[in-house]
Amino acid sequence: MSSELVYDNPKLLIQKLNQLAQEGHYVFRGYSKQDELLPSLIRDSNYTDLEIDFLKEFEKYGSPYFHATTPIDFMSYAQHFGIPTRLLDFTFNPFIALSFALYSLKGPKYKVEEDKDFYYLLVTDLKENYVIEQFTFEKENLVGASKQLDTLCDKSEIIIKCINKSNYYQGFHIKEFQHKSKYNGKILFVDPCKSNQRITMQQGLFMFPYVLKKERHIGLIKNNSTVIAIHKSIRNQLLAYLDTLGFNTYRLMPDLPSVCSAITRNVKEKKQPKDNYKKINLWFSEEKNEEKQE
Repeated sequence: MSSELVYDNPKLLIQKLNQLAQEGHYVFRGYSKQDELLPSLIRDSNYTDLEIDFLKEFEKYGSPYFHATTPIDFMSYAQHFGIPTRLLDFTFNPFIALSFALYSLKGPKYKVEEDKDFYYLLVTDLKENYVIEQFTFEKENLVGASKQLDTLCDKSEIIIKCINKSNYYQGFHIKEFQHKSKYNGKILFVDPCKSNQRITMQQGLFMFPYVLKKERHIGLIKNNSTVIAIHKSIRNQLLAYLDTLGFNTYRLMPDLPSVCSAITRNVKEKKQPKDNYKKINLWFSEEKNEEKQE
């Protein structure tokens, strides 16, 4: 399925995203640099050996500050507050993904030359991949003592190890992976409980990688997705349009640190809003004139 569509016209891009939204079986990830297709656990440094340690420490010291009832809720909270995890955020809403893609101005230095000029949307067809809502543990009858799942970190570890080790770890396996071979070559998505306001506002779900090797991870994504590349020249027009729809940082990341980050960014770009609205008004005017001519 891997392909790339390039847009430098905001009207045509919005028409395309509306079409995908109406079809209703796609999920999206917005990003401004291609390394943002990597989960935070392996993006800047390789922390795979520390994955369980991060989660243990987060549960030990962070539990007074969040409420989670499932391992995926727990891991999503960890990611939300800055702990490196294997989860990769997606959304059911293409305009929310677009808002995240366009968040930052383009700078002069990037590892990939193309990133200087383009923002990106990853589009993945759920019909061609797999979505589950939870991981169900099953335990074989063993003689002697076996590990008890007392904490959310214990449960998270079992999930991670079962997926990495042919669905068997310390007597446990995951019901949803009894036929693990069917997942080979496909992306696994987990649609979690809406355990916090951010997930709810962002209409979010997560890609749950089987392995954390960069090349295999990127290959899996690109073999099952289409990339929409958006030229930076239409960023202002698109941001103004998204703002009229309510898709901006103030609403999509409703917590004080995120709001403060958005304020800082907007103040630094204080000359852009006027230009944004001029451009978007001009765009709407041109669109109305076209309708009259038709």
